[in-house]
Amino acid sequence: MNLFIAIRNFIIRDKRPKKLVDDEQAFIAAVNSLKSLKTTERGGMSIDPEEIREQIIKARATYKDFVDPNHRRPPTPR
Repeated sequence: MNLFIAIRNFIIRDKRPKKLVDDEQAFIAAVNSLKSLKTTERGGMSIDPEEIREQIIKARATYKDFVDPNHRRPPTPR
């Protein structure tokens, strides 16, 4: 199977920018890592909202250092 994919990739090259291809691969890997993702025969998908909530909270904690502290303060009333 890997030989077939290698031949196909050689013949039909992806003409999109590498950044776009990498982003798509990262998205696919993230979706595949979801534990409660379920699909139907007709292509519908469902996921446990609690799993998404946990991942969002974890991501916020990971990337909070990238946010300017001035943006974390509540706005001052006018």
